[in-house]
Amino acid sequence: MQEEKTCVCTARGDIIDVHAHILPGVDDGSRDMEESLRLLDMAYREGVRAVIATPHYSRRGRNQGYEEIAAELEECFCREHPDFRIWVGQETYYHEELAKRLRQGLGHTMAGSRYVLVEYDTGVSFQTLCRGQRQLMDAGYIPVLAHLERYGCLYEKGRVEELIRQGSKMQMNYESLTGGFFDRQLRWCRRQVLEGHIHLLGSDMHRLDFRPPEITGALLWLEKHTEAGARDLLVRKNAERIIRDEMIP
Repeated sequence: MQEEKTCVCTARGDIIDVHAHILPGVDDGSRDMEESLRLLDMAYREGVRAVIATPHYSRRGRNQGYEEIAAELEECFCREHPDFRIWVGQETYYHEELAKRLRQGLGHTMAGSRYVLVEYDTGVSFQTLCRGQRQLMDAGYIPVLAHLERYGCLYEKGRVEELIRQGSKMQMNYESLTGGFFDRQLRWCRRQVLEGHIHLLGSDMHRLDFRPPEITGALLWLEKHTEAGARDLLVRKNAERIIRDEMIP
């Protein structure tokens, strides 16, 4: 379990980003400390006050030392923004040995909790996805499906609800809530939010020139179409539950 930190999120600058490739030089996200600080500055101006850093998991490469990198990044950024916090997690790619490797400390859960941010191949079958999620739950973890909008198998009616009933939590990227009205995927994503199927939103920020943390458009849509309590769950409260290792109902 990581060192406990106090969450200082308040009413207007209250967002906790649960999916951010913000650690410098460890994956295809931020390339160096300067870029990380600039990305965090952009996120801060959009209302983000904390992130769970989620570098990609690698079965062959480095999965350790992230706490030290995150601590250095937090120290540098907090010189200007002392109310900001960074926790360590990982965007894990599902494979048969994932639960075992997590138990061995060879991968990171979200903020040291039972929650695991997990992704699959975009062409995964629904049966394989269900089996992977169940395997993680059987091992005592709570799987958070990363950017669920990317999996074509979930667009069939009732499948997202089935995963939720089984115990999975759903994370959607902010950018998936913006676009043209005639975008079929956009309509599907917004419907999932309005029907209460999404537990968490994340920026999935990578680089200044690739998926920067531009979330204002999604926030404006949320303010117009959802109640304050529902928005709070998506952008802050459920993330706080993960950090405190509490159940998301």
